[in-house]
Amino acid sequence: MTFFFFRAGLVVVSLLASGPAVLAAPPAPAVVLTPVQMAYLQAETRRIDETFIQKLMMISGASREQVIRAIPAKGRLTERMARIYSSLEYVLKVQLTPEQKALMFAADEERKQALKDLPALAATK
Repeated sequence: MTFFFFRAGLVVVSLLASGPAVLAAPPAPAVVLTPVQMAYLQAETRRIDETFIQKLMMISGASREQVIRAIPAKGRLTERMARIYSSLEYVLKVQLTPEQKALMFAADEERKQALKDLPALAATK
């Protein structure tokens, strides 16, 4: 009988020692989107990506194909903007100015924020 209490005490102590992460409420379930909302999400994702490509084209003076080739594939383990900078510099055979890099970085931050806000926006459609 004392073994049972000892074991229960160990469980309680281990839960308390592991911190609030174990005792916290489970995460909210993911929002299930309707087919119309999914179509909206996909179309807006394409629009956001296309806007990003257009901004990079204007900033760097590169063609659409050059910019698309400079963007690393999704899921690739690389620093995205560093890869884009170096690839465009290599293709254009010109060093990008710090101002151009800053504008490209700002365009990427805008893209990231728009993509982050998109699921909540799609859920309201």
